[in-house]
Amino acid sequence: MVASCSSKVIGPEVVTLDSKEYAQVFDAAIATANADGMHPVLVDRRGGIITTDPAVAGSFLEPWKPHPSTARQGLENTLAQQRRTARFEFVPLPSGVVQPGNATNELRGPDLLSSTGIDLTTYEGPMELRVWVYVDRIYTQGVRRGTWSLRQESKTTILPAEQPWEQVPATFWVPVTRDVARERDLLANVKSRLSAH
Repeated sequence: MVASCSSKVIGPEVVTLDSKEYAQVFDAAIATANADGMHPVLVDRRGGIITTDPAVAGSFLEPWKPHPSTARQGLENTLAQQRRTARFEFVPLPSGVVQPGNATNELRGPDLLSSTGIDLTTYEGPMELRVWVYVDRIYTQGVRRGTWSLRQESKTTILPAEQPWEQVPATFWVPVTRDVARERDLLANVKSRLSAH
């Protein structure tokens, strides 16, 4: 099983497309997120953003949950409860961006800090699709783990603070990292859905 996970084909870092294909690629991104168990909660066609609901990642012991992208991630999901959230972003490419195959000395990317307010449903020109997958791990306050057995695990009692807004929940999610392998896998699935049509 570990060998099959490690030999998985890695997808692209970015998908370039023309504005004529925007609606089709946007729908393919929504379908890919749904198929991966991360259901979109924010769908903005004009701004080119799709944000998904967090999905608890599957471990080696839970094959019915979304599959881990690598064997290492499967092991991490087995040892600690983790979840993933995806954010798909469509970004218009200015005319000065170097496309693959064009040889120039100056490399310039899109100006992501400026708020251009471009409506991508009416935009004409090249654009690219990128995906960010964020990994969160569950954290429980006051857990004291035993060194010999899980039976020795205990929790400390957290006394309430004087002010109610200072209370921290006993269990909460902590951002850990990005899942780059899952990002590339999602982009590969978007491309495969486009080639199937």
